[in-house]
Amino acid sequence: MAIPSSLVSEIPHLREKTSSIGNIGRAAAIFRVDDIHIYPDDPSEAQLIRLILSYMETPQYLRRQLFSKRPELRYAGVLPPLRTPHHPLEKRSNLLRKGEFREGIVTAEDDGKFLVEIGVERLLMATGRAPSIGSRATVQVLETHPELVGRFTGRGEVDLYWGYGVHVSRQSLGKLALSGEFDLTVATSRGGQPYPKMVEQLGERWAEAKNVLVAFGAPRRGISEILAQERLKLEEAFHFNINTIPHQGCQAVRTEEAVYASLAILNLMSF
Repeated sequence: MAIPSSLVSEIPHLREKTSSIGNIGRAAAIFRVDDIHIYPDDPSEAQLIRLILSYMETPQYLRRQLFSKRPELRYAGVLPPLRTPHHPLEKRSNLLRKGEFREGIVTAEDDGKFLVEIGVERLLMATGRAPSIGSRATVQVLETHPELVGRFTGRGEVDLYWGYGVHVSRQSLGKLALSGEFDLTVATSRGGQPYPKMVEQLGERWAEAKNVLVAFGAPRRGISEILAQERLKLEEAFHFNINTIPHQGCQAVRTEEAVYASLAILNLMSF
């Protein structure tokens, strides 16, 4: 999905900014979003959004090692837990299962084998293509006794929802939508067609699509206004423009509210 870098620019206090960004991360996890693209908008708080979303997506047992103390994370305690499959609560190695996946940090190399911290009392010895020392990696547990042994693996090999990536885009929203990376692009806006009228047409394209981009507007401007600055019409950049909250009772719907409403409805397309 695509969200604006101005997402929390009108929220005055860091605590409330953190909470709002946390709602976005929680929604992304609930509805299995693979990637969050933060497109440029003014005023920009892209780095804060990326930091908090990345911190939130990182398993708890890796956060202290991957994130130094920063004032921007002062209110990280208000962030809701994701409780996704890559955020396990089990801390004992004897209860690990062969074949399961864990997120870890590569701590050292020994004769072509790598020691990986995976949130249990023992380090895992992993083989395969490893990232640099101190970097995060996904591993699959192969043996639990007498030693903890595994292999490095790619995110694409995991058959579970494995969290989201966070990307600060240098491309404008229009260029991102037209980049060719997505075979289906959906804009959400108050001026779009009511979702019930688009179900059949959108559903056909959704079933065939491999990479879908769902875009959300900014606090001060909708997607049409944002694209107008690029001299683009909405229908030139997006395949569909839908209103997922027709007959809204409030004068304005916040971006995080639109994210929950839209992803909840679009989630039904997967069944």
